[in-house]
Amino acid sequence: MGVFGRERRALTLGILLAVGAFAVEGMGVVPALPTAVRQLGGLELFGWSFSAFMLAWLVGTIAGGLMADARGPRRPMAIGLLGFGGGLVLAGAAHGMAQFLGGRALQGAGGGAMIAGAYVAITRGYPDALRARMMALTASVWILPAIVGPALSGAITEWASWRWVFFAIVPLLGIVALLVLPPLRAFDQRQSVVVWPRMFSSLRVAAGSGLVLAAPSLLAYGLVAAVAGVGIGFALLVPALRSLLPPGTLRSRPGLPAGLASRGLLAFSYFGTEAFVPLATGDLRGATPAEAGLALTAGALGWISASWIQDRLESRGGSDGRPRRVRAGFLLLAVGIALVAATLVTSLPVLLIPLGWAIGGAGIGFAFSAGGLICFAAAPAGQEGEVSGQLQLAESLSTAAGTGIGGALLATLGRAGHTPRQAHAAVFALTIAAALLGALLASRLPKSAA
Repeated sequence: MGVFGRERRALTLGILLAVGAFAVEGMGVVPALPTAVRQLGGLELFGWSFSAFMLAWLVGTIAGGLMADARGPRRPMAIGLLGFGGGLVLAGAAHGMAQFLGGRALQGAGGGAMIAGAYVAITRGYPDALRARMMALTASVWILPAIVGPALSGAITEWASWRWVFFAIVPLLGIVALLVLPPLRAFDQRQSVVVWPRMFSSLRVAAGSGLVLAAPSLLAYGLVAAVAGVGIGFALLVPALRSLLPPGTLRSRPGLPAGLASRGLLAFSYFGTEAFVPLATGDLRGATPAEAGLALTAGALGWISASWIQDRLESRGGSDGRPRRVRAGFLLLAVGIALVAATLVTSLPVLLIPLGWAIGGAGIGFAFSAGGLICFAAAPAGQEGEVSGQLQLAESLSTAAGTGIGGALLATLGRAGHTPRQAHAAVFALTIAAALLGALLASRLPKSAA
């Protein structure tokens, strides 16, 4: 029976609606962020508008995965929707960067719990043969937001206010709650799960990462303060990561650890680039928010298309080709970033930016789907929620690192007298290197879903 068969129809629709609400936020809010940060006087903190979201997402995904293992995915979905909506309101009403970043953090925590609940529902509600189809469907719900979202967000930002981009999403979340929570009731359970040690570790990861990423800002208080912040940050971060991830993940040991490390490199490279595409397109090529959003649309459509091709390849060839598709995805991503960067820092036709990011989107579409399926297949029985949380941990931490380091590079190189073109080129060179490293490490992924 397929994903829309009678016994799974309500579950499938509920999951897709929840992911769809998240897609509306992702494709709508990102194009408005450069304008919002400029108006709030916090351009040097631009990277933190992403890092705050992703570090809080890290905590939300760990909490949501553990909660799903203990009580089922309905509770983290409900709490996540509430937090996500509250964060949108807080950010949209902000009159300073502190409140804005607080709203972004609340959005991240809520969104992390939502998506963790959705992943656990996919893992428990569908056999392996149908999970690729669900992954493709969850990618497909991004189609309409990807086509309409960036242009609409840009138009609202230009003609009304960036605040309405945040506020307009909130009513949708109420509809989603009414539709997604009832079918998740079937997975309610009660089992003993050790929660607080892992939660404490996730908070240490977020705090340690925040201190490391704040190092450039701490330089204002002297070199000693910056070095101390980095030292304390790593002292919190590394032991906590080792307790949350399987042994060998930081060394990309073959098997599940390599799968999680691969997800981290993929997120660092893709999201660490995408966060700066609207800003760079406006600063370097004079594009409006609506025009800059075209690249995000192209990237999302490339991701969706590759996800469906992945589904067809799975149905024909099974799971043995997943590592090859991960490697191909990383290489496509590197090519896409290179084309975007070359167009931004030279006088090449500006339409090459959406083309390049469509190639990058296809790259993450292949690598994200195939890598996620590899990790799901390797999940020990009864620990699907934990592995889902680990995937989200790798993704959120690496996205926070990519956007945070990118923002720090822009600010530091700008203060040192480098041109915006040189600063943006340095950011893109870093994300290309991460993609090439991911392609190199793909040989350590397991070759089947056994």
